[in-house]
Amino acid sequence: MKAIRAAFVFALVFAASRADATTIIGSGGASCGTWTSDRQRNEARSQINQAWVLGFLAGYTIYKPPQDSMPKPTDARAVMLWVDNYCDANPTMDISDAAKALIEDLTGRAVR
Repeated sequence: MKAIRAAFVFALVFAASRADATTIIGSGGASCGTWTSDRQRNEARSQINQAWVLGFLAGYTIYKPPQDSMPKPTDARAVMLWVDNYCDANPTMDISDAAKALIEDLTGRAVR
């Protein structure tokens, strides 16, 4: 049931982001400060935020341009550590910004 709910939420987020690049539905619209706070307190919301990020990455890998390959395997723990570091450094950014920056980093498109 949880997997179906997560897939449904992801479909809504992806559809909304395709229709209007500024619309983020779900946890992706929360701040990185919220991400960090929830992770430190091990809040149940943290698991929802983490699932959102993994769903965002999964959606990207399905619909990505062929030239933008990501190294495999992309370990979920490594993803969470990456987002933790991003959010610690950028508390006013959104979780969706962290997920986008992660994709840019993994595909080698990040500005360094």
